[in-house]
Amino acid sequence: MDWPMEEATWTNHDLRIFDFQARPTVILQKLESDATLIKHVLLDKNGWENWFDDASSTIARGNGLYIVLSNRAEPIFEGEDAPVSYVSVTRDTWERITRFFHVHRSITRSITRQVACFSSVYEEESKRTNSKICFTARMSKYLPGDLALSATYVPSNESTFAVVYGCDEDQMQEIEKLVRLAGDKTKYPLLVIEIFAELERRRLVSMADQLLDGFTLRSEHLENGKWDPSTDMSSDKAQECLALCVQSRNLIDHMRAVKRQLLKLLVEIDEFGNHFASHKSEAHHNHSNKVRRFKKAGFQMKKRLQDTINEYDDKMDECNMIVGNTTLAMQTVWNHIARHDSGLNTKIARANTLVAMEAKREGNQMKLIALLTMVYLPFSSVAAIFSMDLFDWNAQAGEPVVSKYIWVFVAIAVGLTAITFFVWYRITRRHGNTTDEDAPERHSKMV
Repeated sequence: MDWPMEEATWTNHDLRIFDFQARPTVILQKLESDATLIKHVLLDKNGWENWFDDASSTIARGNGLYIVLSNRAEPIFEGEDAPVSYVSVTRDTWERITRFFHVHRSITRSITRQVACFSSVYEEESKRTNSKICFTARMSKYLPGDLALSATYVPSNESTFAVVYGCDEDQMQEIEKLVRLAGDKTKYPLLVIEIFAELERRRLVSMADQLLDGFTLRSEHLENGKWDPSTDMSSDKAQECLALCVQSRNLIDHMRAVKRQLLKLLVEIDEFGNHFASHKSEAHHNHSNKVRRFKKAGFQMKKRLQDTINEYDDKMDECNMIVGNTTLAMQTVWNHIARHDSGLNTKIARANTLVAMEAKREGNQMKLIALLTMVYLPFSSVAAIFSMDLFDWNAQAGEPVVSKYIWVFVAIAVGLTAITFFVWYRITRRHGNTTDEDAPERHSKMV
């Protein structure tokens, strides 16, 4: 069981979770005094040192939004994104970022969980540190384009510091565009969480739309044309339908997990508003105005999140429709195959019945022939033996009745019988071996 990380100081164990390599990193900066969003692209450690020196005085004045967009590393394995823990700065720079941006170490737990999650930590003011409100969020790594986020709001200087982990170029552009469109909402500490939720919504909805498009292309032929399962549902097409069904179920599970986190976020918005309202850090009039602005921004964010939850419900219904219809199509194919096999088995049974009837008829004929043979063979054998010259039935007294050459008859008869049995044995055995060798080939043809 993982206990909540109350201690904010980073340890070597926390740092070992990350991999460090200097790559181009983007910083988005929006101060209350700035008319537009300022974008910095830092290439190496020297660039970061210069930015820290320039930004120290700016951050001290407060009323700012600072977002670090960590560039995603190159894939380690083909077809799989690099982990979001591969940050685009050196270790020394990262340690300084954790202090400068007040990055809470609970982000390590969110990253290592590898599933969709959201958490918050409220740090009260102490002798060494000011009060802070820290948030962490994570997208599931089991779908492409996952991100992680750590955000900290410092009420004492009214600034929000955020780090987004694992951004590609498109995601960086989307985040920059959303921040520019936010206007005065950049003063709302939960804005970066809302942007993170919007990126997750676009990712999951895009995947759901792709699955629906693929299903629509396959189902148009079923609705508008004649469908023959024996030709239109080959093994490859059946595999495609099965993959479509599995992907839809998997996406439904991910959407349900994200919905649970959004419901937590809805509760968190109210908790943040109540916490901020109960902690006055400035003149009563200004504090009341800020509370009203935060309440209004929180209401708008809750409305947007509720719309997102409803959209997830719609997309899950569409995915369930894909699963249901795909299952119906597969069941139809299996029924067709079963019906075809049943018809084939019926034909085989009829053929076997005809063969059995023919064999029975021939067996009756053979029984009749055997019966006649049993009747006539003794008479013919006796007649043949007595008609042989080896017996002299008119022999005079003292003359033998049986010829002395009777042994020739016995020898030839026994020899011919033995040869006959030997030839029969060889022929029948060779025929049996040939039948055994041809059995696998006949079986494969039947299958």
